[in-house]
Amino acid sequence: KYGVTYYTKAALAGGICCSVTHAALCPVDVVKTRIQLDPVKYNTGMIGTFRQVVNAEGVRALTTGLGATGAGYFVQGWFKFGGVEFFKINLAHSLGEQAAWQNRTAIYLGASAMAEFIADLFLCPLEAIRIRSVSDPTFPKGLGAGAARMLKTDGVL
Repeated sequence: KYGVTYYTKAALAGGICCSVTHAALCPVDVVKTRIQLDPVKYNTGMIGTFRQVVNAEGVRALTTGLGATGAGYFVQGWFKFGGVEFFKINLAHSLGEQAAWQNRTAIYLGASAMAEFIADLFLCPLEAIRIRSVSDPTFPKGLGAGAARMLKTDGVL
């Protein structure tokens, strides 16, 4: 009943949903990051900073880091949603039906925590690429070039 197909469907659904929602908010993330990095320059709130970025760099600047965001949150959603299902079902199975029912809240919390921890390990390098592409004008703007630069300058670990 709960085989590879089930877990793959859950992971794929999570990956698609997380990547679409986070990618859609990429312009907000760009503006938020700019405000955080330089509050003196970007001091006109969200709407004012949107205008300021577009006027200075063009509308395409609002998509800076889009590739890393989409890929990163696809991977994160994949492991989060797939992982929650995997851990939840296996924890419940290991406890038995009655004990699983009596401890369902702990199972949900534990499964979520384990899945989120693993998912975030995979997200972090891609989020680092996004942050650097938004904050450093000399950093490559594309995912592939950004990953290559980060690997060259920072290494794997």
